[in-house]
Amino acid sequence: MGAGASSIARDTTVRVATGRSRTRAAARLRPPKEGGLTHLGWAVAAPGLASSDCERIGEGLLAQPVNAWSSLAFLVAGAWVLTLALGAGARRAELAVYGLAVASNAVGGLLFHGWQWSGARWIHDVAILSVLVFIAAFGAARRLNRGTGWTMRAFGLALAVLGALLAAVPSAAYGVYGLAGVVAGLGEVLEVRREFPEIRREGIPAERRALLGALAALALGATAFFVGRTGGPLCDPASPMQWHAVWHAAAAAAMVLYAVGRVAPGDRLRA
Repeated sequence: MGAGASSIARDTTVRVATGRSRTRAAARLRPPKEGGLTHLGWAVAAPGLASSDCERIGEGLLAQPVNAWSSLAFLVAGAWVLTLALGAGARRAELAVYGLAVASNAVGGLLFHGWQWSGARWIHDVAILSVLVFIAAFGAARRLNRGTGWTMRAFGLALAVLGALLAAVPSAAYGVYGLAGVVAGLGEVLEVRREFPEIRREGIPAERRALLGALAALALGATAFFVGRTGGPLCDPASPMQWHAVWHAAAAAAMVLYAVGRVAPGDRLRA
């Protein structure tokens, strides 16, 4: 009798514990009662977005407030580039398009880290690509001695193709980033190589110092990006200091410095 009673008691305990576990699991899956992302009537929440960017995903209006608000650095950077376009000559169209590409990252960042609706990942990814593709197209136009029209067509066509690819295969984002980044970076290396004789004659003017600043800002941002990833050595999900936010600020600064050092001077930096 004692053994049978003990067995029944153990079975009952297991059932109760299992039932509680299932209840807790169901509660985690259930939409929040107030302030949750699923209560935005105009959007469909997309769980799991930005989970690799360290900051804890909450249930308020902005899922990752620090990372979301820091995305506004791109809006400031884009506005700065647009002011350069107002005073530019031959490169006004290029500066305007590049400024809008930079600013689009503020929209992509707010959607991706903030409201996280179902189309946020695509907008975020295409915004990043728009900057890389512009740099690649602008560099190619300079090397081939092409004008504004060629630059705009190359930029639009490449961005449309890559955007369609990401819509079809969202998981290809980092591969597409890498491809666009390599093309853009290789173009800049070729530009510097062509300009090297002039650099030896005239030294490093303000425009080229701006390009060096862009490279330094990008290196700082990339470091912050990797050390602050989820699982990284400096990741603290609950901290108001998020290294991904530092990445946003540094990348925005690099984009402005690129405009100052490469796009705004037009054809002055040519050997």
